[in-house]
Amino acid sequence: MPHHDISPLARVVARVDSLRSGDRDPDVIPTGFRSFDHIVGGGIRGGDLIVLGGDDRVGTSALALAMALRIQEPTLFLTSEMLPERAFERALAMSAKVSLESLRLGVVSEDERVRIAAESVTLRDRAPVIDVLGGGGVDEVVRAVQTTPMPAVVIVDGLEALITSEQALHQSRDETLAFAILALKRLALASHAAVLVLTHLPLLDRSRQDRRPRLTDFGVRGAVGLHADVVLSLYREDLYDGDLGVAGAAELRLLKHRDGALGYVDLFFYEQWMRFEEVL
Repeated sequence: MPHHDISPLARVVARVDSLRSGDRDPDVIPTGFRSFDHIVGGGIRGGDLIVLGGDDRVGTSALALAMALRIQEPTLFLTSEMLPERAFERALAMSAKVSLESLRLGVVSEDERVRIAAESVTLRDRAPVIDVLGGGGVDEVVRAVQTTPMPAVVIVDGLEALITSEQALHQSRDETLAFAILALKRLALASHAAVLVLTHLPLLDRSRQDRRPRLTDFGVRGAVGLHADVVLSLYREDLYDGDLGVAGAAELRLLKHRDGALGYVDLFFYEQWMRFEEVL
């Protein structure tokens, strides 16, 4: 019987039976960060909108790129921050554990050159599709998804880049970005892909005692809290106080989880490699 002829209820029951038999849930996509995957039920899910926010320089782009490199399913990475070649420079630096500066200058040891060669083979065989956002707004993201062979994960870096010049003239920032959040959720549903979008925190008060991001810090008229299935924040105390002996320590927090409980995982950021690793 064709898949579309099965009722949604029957598909849920069949999925439960399949999982009880030990099969992998095809809707769940592990990010490769095991502790995070554990608290969200095995990974991110197709059809979900995931929003990741953090303060400037906290490393949201580096974390998203790390996920794109670890995810085993076809992944589309759309960036407004760098050319694809620069993104792959970062990918090689974090994967081979080589200083980004050394990689750019070609000043690497023989051991580092061997690691770079090995990681380049891995990337060649299983790399995300990386493309640049050119100012076309959400429509550009939709076209990129339609022209990429069935991406399971779509990463948008970042939300603010989806404001077109026309919208900037005629709409407020919050109105435009609130619509973009809703449109990205619709895209996730229509494509059955997990859509991960990165964003700044316009309402973050850096003078408050606890600067860990809150759901209200995302602004955009509450659209993130309303439409996203999963809302994540990335926090590093060393951005604000480097004298506390916490250099590199990071927290990835679940601020909203439509299908489960909230929580957090500890990460460690190696700035020289632009690399996040789990603290197990």
